[in-house]
Amino acid sequence: MAGKGSYILLISLPGEQAISVGSLKTVCFPRGYYAYVGSALGGYKARLNRHLRADKRPRWHIDYLLREASINEMALCPTTDRVECAMARALSQQFDSIPGFGCSDCRCCSHLFFTADNEELKAEVISIIKRLGIKPVVI
Repeated sequence: MAGKGSYILLISLPGEQAISVGSLKTVCFPRGYYAYVGSALGGYKARLNRHLRADKRPRWHIDYLLREASINEMALCPTTDRVECAMARALSQQFDSIPGFGCSDCRCCSHLFFTADNEELKAEVISIIKRLGIKPVVI
């Protein structure tokens, strides 16, 4: 996980959940598959290791969701450019979102998108990254 850039977590939630998400209050998350767009311009290692840890104090919106959901894969986008909002805008054209999730520091409507079709979500994530001229690294 060396390097830096943006990333998309591919997440599964096995059942509908009402989860308290910090400033968003209680959010109803449908059962399904999620793509969370984030950035690690300071480096992937610390950021992704934090997402994978179970014993953390919630700091970001995604921390609350990951208490109930599982990360299936991570699509890394090695770049020094800020591309997470471009990826979020592209995903918003294809998938439903959780309004306000993960985007308190930008003007996006959301950085979390969901669907019932895991394969469609993964294929679209890879396609979006490639359209930005970035070779994705999926782990």
